[in-house]
Amino acid sequence: METSFLFIFSFLLLQRFGSSITATSSNVTCIEGERRSLLAIKHKITDRYNVLSTWSGVECCEWRGIGCDSRNGHVVKLDLRNPMSLEDLRNGPVSWEDEKWLEGELSPCLQNLKHLRYLDLSMNFLSGKIPEFLGSFESLEYLNLSGSVFGEGAVPHHLGNLSRLRYLDLRSIFIFDDGGANFPAPIVDDLRWVSSLSSLRYLDLSGITIGNHTDWFHPVNMLPSLLTLNLADTGITNIPSTQFVNFTFLNSLDLSMNYINSTIPIWLSNLTGLMHLNLKENSFHGKIPDFIGTFNALASIDLSYNSFKTLFPNLLCNLSSLVRLDISNNMFSGPVPSNLGLLLRLEYLNLGYNHLSGPIPASLGLFSKLKKLDVSGNSFVGVLSETHFTNLKNLIYLDLSLSSLALNFSSRWVPPFHLQKFSASSCSNIGPYFPNWLHTQTHLQRLDLSNSSIRGTLPEWFESILSHILYLDLSNNQIGGKMPLFHFNTSELISHETTLKMNSNKFEGSLAAFPSNVNHLDLSDNLLSGDLPQTVGTMNLSLHIVNLSKNRFTGNIPVDLCKVPSIEVLDLSQNKLSGRLPECLGNLSNLEAMDLSNNTIIGVVTHDIALAQQ
Repeated sequence: METSFLFIFSFLLLQRFGSSITATSSNVTCIEGERRSLLAIKHKITDRYNVLSTWSGVECCEWRGIGCDSRNGHVVKLDLRNPMSLEDLRNGPVSWEDEKWLEGELSPCLQNLKHLRYLDLSMNFLSGKIPEFLGSFESLEYLNLSGSVFGEGAVPHHLGNLSRLRYLDLRSIFIFDDGGANFPAPIVDDLRWVSSLSSLRYLDLSGITIGNHTDWFHPVNMLPSLLTLNLADTGITNIPSTQFVNFTFLNSLDLSMNYINSTIPIWLSNLTGLMHLNLKENSFHGKIPDFIGTFNALASIDLSYNSFKTLFPNLLCNLSSLVRLDISNNMFSGPVPSNLGLLLRLEYLNLGYNHLSGPIPASLGLFSKLKKLDVSGNSFVGVLSETHFTNLKNLIYLDLSLSSLALNFSSRWVPPFHLQKFSASSCSNIGPYFPNWLHTQTHLQRLDLSNSSIRGTLPEWFESILSHILYLDLSNNQIGGKMPLFHFNTSELISHETTLKMNSNKFEGSLAAFPSNVNHLDLSDNLLSGDLPQTVGTMNLSLHIVNLSKNRFTGNIPVDLCKVPSIEVLDLSQNKLSGRLPECLGNLSNLEAMDLSNNTIIGVVTHDIALAQQ
């Protein structure tokens, strides 16, 4: 919802002045002085991925990322953003080679493009501080520097000269280079310049250090036309107790990931058109004020990771426009009211890790649009039946972990949904048999049934649900029989870390082969026997952590294990291995820890092996 709003807002902003901009028009002639300035900008930039390959010739209005005014030919738009988003960078891992970064300095010649109305340099590696000359563009309406790795230093107060600016995004994020060095985010040592941006509609300073020494509220309160205010992860600790505010048209407010220790401020009651409210990861406490229940337009509210300690706020059930509700990781208590089922637009519901109790209301089954449901870590009791899931055809994420809920489904029940993630870890009433309804869930990417009292053997159909699995945890049960074969879809897993944990069970027999495309493998504390599997012939072997300890493996450590350079941790302890320690293990350059204790292996730990573990 927040992404959709941002897209719509940006689209409307572009529509305002975009009608006179052309990116490729044979009717517009490039102004020679501006063309030379653009080439000077290119000269200062390292363009490893040929992003600026079209920047040649005389018609600069036809170059990539350039927009010219169709009436007079002036360059009014410069869009050099990297298509990767901040969310991509946070979620990682990122393949830098596949991204189209620009690196280097931002040439002062940029200020010669005096007619710029749109400037986007986001998600690039630009050195130096944010240039003061950016405050000289009198016509600028859109400025986006989000995620660009400018060096540390203060955000220049000169940006306050941009009186026509409607959109300002300076979001920042800590980024580490290959050597582990970090590029600190800029700081705001004085925010009074913001009050001069009288046309501003969108302001995002997330990730930039503001801190409690800087007055952020009063400058922002001088912007009556502001629609979006994002101050996430800025280090602010204070929030004023004033009753009235000037930015009454605000429809999106993000104060998440700060150090605010306060009740929800009364001035929020003035924001009657609020659509998105994000207060997560603070120390908000006290009662959820009644006026929150009157926000008819509210589509998203996130109160997670705070210090609320009250009964479940029934007033939230009045918010008929809610699409996303997250109150997880607080101390809300009491039962979930049945009229929660009135929130028919819900797509995301997270009640996890509170002190909620009683049964889950059957009205949950009315949420036909629900995609994510998390009720983990509470004191819920009772049974979840087919009625609870009757209309949940869009559900892709279900978490019942750390609860006493029981599942009562017919053996022939076919769920209306296709889950991508199902977790029932430490849910004692899931067993004793492996849930039969899971045979229909062929889109699973994450399955966690650890410590859930399952015993017996895995059903014959189990292997058929594994083609998309990225994370499988069946540890700490009493599952026996032979270890299943794992046929993971290599095209699905190529850019993901994959985990397979079957430890602390009663699997027996031999291990035919190491599974392909698995990074973290833990089969410890089972009854596996025979020789350790060879690695030769196993495609896409990318093991980082290998734990086969506390089994009954015999024979030698296979020499070809030395041909898996990705191994970081190798634990073969408490088996019946014998023979000589392969000296070539010292070639495992990434090896950080190795445990071979309680075997009968002979040989010498060579200098190379010792170095590999340092």
